[in-house]
Amino acid sequence: MLSSYLETFTKKKPVSPQAVSSLSYVLTMYKLTEQQAARILTQVAKKQLGQDKKPASAGKLLFYGTHILKSKEAQVDLSPIRQMLASSYKVGGDMFVANSQKTMGEAAYKTAVAAAGKDAGDKLTPGWEVLGLDKETAQRLYDEVKKDGFVTGAQKLYGEKFFKEKEKEKEKGGKKEDEGEDTTPSGMVYECSECGYTMFPAKGREFKFLPDDFKCPECGASKDKFVDLSKMD
Repeated sequence: MLSSYLETFTKKKPVSPQAVSSLSYVLTMYKLTEQQAARILTQVAKKQLGQDKKPASAGKLLFYGTHILKSKEAQVDLSPIRQMLASSYKVGGDMFVANSQKTMGEAAYKTAVAAAGKDAGDKLTPGWEVLGLDKETAQRLYDEVKKDGFVTGAQKLYGEKFFKEKEKEKEKGGKKEDEGEDTTPSGMVYECSECGYTMFPAKGREFKFLPDDFKCPECGASKDKFVDLSKMD
């Protein structure tokens, strides 16, 4: 049961301070030791990297395990995930995995800062400790998002109009009559294998229509780093 939950969790939930805290609570509810939890995370990651071909999801499990489990023994039991991810690169695998994990945490915090918005004032948005960031890094990321007007990477990609329309739909409890741009979901789901950023494009904005020089709005990864989750069982 827990394995199935973890598979769904990593596919549906983007990395965030709330996601780390939620998964930590779930593992506590199962009354697992840290080593037991680490071994289950590793088993699920092996499946994701093997038959399911989901490196981004396995990367998320490594991130969660690294920041939830504190004992040295548990961290050792998580090392196979790191090794498997590193082996997918021809050279410099350890460095790429380390950078990916770092980027994942930073991207998650920037999204949290943007979500909190300018009304939060100049006080650092909570959650940076949960994501494994030091205060200096958190301040730098906060200042970057503030400079951009508390706009997320996705908002930069799709534009403010798209998100305003989605909010109107939620408020009205259904789809708004089309007055211009179609915001109907396409059913496609794309995930960046470098940072775990997930895209749910509207019709007409499917990935194939994006330019070849498209970059992940969170970590800057190239278009070929995105995996089409909608084609996976």
